[in-house]
Amino acid sequence: MISEIDCMRLAMPSGSHEPQRDPGLKRKAWLAVFLGSTLFWVVVAFLVWKFWG
Repeated sequence: MISEIDCMRLAMPSGSHEPQRDPGLKRKAWLAVFLGSTLFWVVVAFLVWKFWG
């Protein structure tokens, strides 16, 4: 059986290892956010133009 201390060690790893982040993935994520936002506002503008144009 796993003791409570071992469980805590597994759940909360020590701070000696920094997580490695891929800068390319971060750039792609921001690009997806900006493209999604742009697409949303283009659709909103098109609907406004269609109903009140």
